[in-house]
Amino acid sequence: MNPMFRKTGLHFFVRTLEMRKISLTVAFLLMPFLVACQKEASQTGGRAGEEPHTLGQVLNGSSASPIKIEVFSDLQCPACRELFIKTLLPVMKDFEDNVRVIYYEFPLSGHQYSRPAARYVTAAARLGQRQVLSVYEAIYNDQGYWAMNGNLEDSVSKALSTDDFLRVRQTIRDTASVAEIDETINREQQFGMRRGVNSTPTMFITYGGKEERVQGSLSYQVMKHFLESAMK
Repeated sequence: MNPMFRKTGLHFFVRTLEMRKISLTVAFLLMPFLVACQKEASQTGGRAGEEPHTLGQVLNGSSASPIKIEVFSDLQCPACRELFIKTLLPVMKDFEDNVRVIYYEFPLSGHQYSRPAARYVTAAARLGQRQVLSVYEAIYNDQGYWAMNGNLEDSVSKALSTDDFLRVRQTIRDTASVAEIDETINREQQFGMRRGVNSTPTMFITYGGKEERVQGSLSYQVMKHFLESAMK
């Protein structure tokens, strides 16, 4: 499935840029360009807009941030890796507290190690925002390595202090803790399904009382120009 977004504010934002006769090279940079990983997902009950505040990892910003980006992501999905590393990490650095970024785990059944990776992230989240962000970055950076052999410990150990890594490893090896973590991951998936998520990455960008859904990735150039426009 090609990346796509609803024909709302973000759609017309990009169309406006095209109408201004931007060069073909720049116009290409200003369009979603990665193929989303796909998964058939059934609809479940619940209100689509209901946000369980106990779910998801807040990686940047706060409830006072004027823009919120929610991401449903699979850690083994190449398009999700591109979105995190090439777009959202720079967004968090450049826009600071103006943008709240919340990640939800949405492991796909076709990816053998996506759920184990999600367990490590969820376990690291118990330590704090700094630690979970470091684990996200390490896991996405090393995706090509652990996706072949499932060795996530090497990546996680590089992201954390020795003490923090030992805490995470102990959590992952504890049967009761893993059951709790799996329940959290399942709830995040169900939350995504209620909102119509059926592929990764899928983003919901909320600003000024509006919500844009983006299925697939966006280049940093598109995201930057859109966020700057939304903040005016």
